[in-house]
Amino acid sequence: MNKHSQTTIKSEVSLEGIGLHTGNYSKITFRPSPANTGIRFFRTDLPDSPMIPARLHFVVATVRGTNLGLHEAKVHTVEHVLSACTGVGVDNVDILVTANEPPIMDGSSMPFVEALLKAGIEHFDEPPRWLHLPGEVTYEDGNAKYRAVPSDRFEIKATLVHNHPMMPKMTFEFAFDSDKYVSEVASARTFCFEHEVQFLKSQGLAQGGSLDNAIVIGKDKFHTNSEGLRFPDEFVRHKTLDLIGDLTLIGRPLFKMRVEAECLGHAHNIEFAKRLRDAALKMRKNPVLEAK
Repeated sequence: MNKHSQTTIKSEVSLEGIGLHTGNYSKITFRPSPANTGIRFFRTDLPDSPMIPARLHFVVATVRGTNLGLHEAKVHTVEHVLSACTGVGVDNVDILVTANEPPIMDGSSMPFVEALLKAGIEHFDEPPRWLHLPGEVTYEDGNAKYRAVPSDRFEIKATLVHNHPMMPKMTFEFAFDSDKYVSEVASARTFCFEHEVQFLKSQGLAQGGSLDNAIVIGKDKFHTNSEGLRFPDEFVRHKTLDLIGDLTLIGRPLFKMRVEAECLGHAHNIEFAKRLRDAALKMRKNPVLEAK
């Protein structure tokens, strides 16, 4: 993708459904916003509709999803929504939610992508505020290994490793553009292992999970709705979708780096994103990446 200006959407667009982890019913509305405002969430069900910037500073939890919070207001599981925004090239948008979690829809980012494209993309005269890396940035924790280097485009190489007979090592690599994101990443759904389901529910998670919005990996088969897998390597594609969403919290367009990541997860994604942000901040005389 070659972006020459900041963007928003042309009109409001809404979706509704249940949240993956809370099980709460919610409506999400994407609303145009001015240049240089970035992506912001608003809890319209709370008094005065408190705003939570989609920035790393406001990440409050990364257990089975990325949650944002400011004071008492929280929004759970934001990664699919943010991934869709970056996927179609939307820099500035207000996201209104009527509960503490956006609807999970089908477990991918495609419903949000389709909504944003239906709303249309509006270009500003303002130039994009690129994320500039000074050089190689790395992060390792246990089996998780991340690396980014400057590039003239956005490239991702993601590797998924699980010790499970139904989950061989998977690697997915692509040079990002919106069309490829829509065709190769956006429809990949979230997943979990069958042995995790009861534990997740006992921890208050996956309350809205079903085969309509997730793939459950059993001992010797995949449990899905009637359509089966959308890609043979749908799992690593979804991890790539999540990574794009989590990196969006840096608050800058990502399209000038190559990222290689192995054993991806939300906590690792966020720690890596912080290192990318900090490396970029060192290059700037007047840092503005952090929310004020």
